[in-house]
Amino acid sequence: MKKLIPFLLAIFMLLGTHVSLGATSTELSSAVVVKPDSYQTISGGQCKIVNNGDGTINISGSTSAYYAVEKIGLKLSLQYLSGGKWCASKSYSYAKYNASSVSGGQLLSVSGGYYYRVVGQHSSLNGSVSESGQSYSESIYIQ
Repeated sequence: MKKLIPFLLAIFMLLGTHVSLGATSTELSSAVVVKPDSYQTISGGQCKIVNNGDGTINISGSTSAYYAVEKIGLKLSLQYLSGGKWCASKSYSYAKYNASSVSGGQLLSVSGGYYYRVVGQHSSLNGSVSESGQSYSESIYIQ
């Protein structure tokens, strides 16, 4: 029984998804989508991770606004699970100016034996209005 409890806790941590405060989430094939209820400019954001089956993964994401803003941004951060904690691996930033959306992605080689996930940081700046939110992909195990 003592060995079963940590195992179940690890499973619940891996299956759980989180979305930033003030947002509702809708699941779309392997991603959590940020749909803020109270944001003035950001209309949504998402990130996802795909196992290509050959020791590589694709990470991708997007941020969208209701209308063109001065700057719209996306930061994709790859994390891996080690010792029960999510650890930072690599980050990639994308930005567009005077645009209503930005997207980006990477093909990456990763080490086997770990769970991986992506955290998307979504941001916009328009005049004095600066907003941000986060989304999380599902976690995947790479053999």
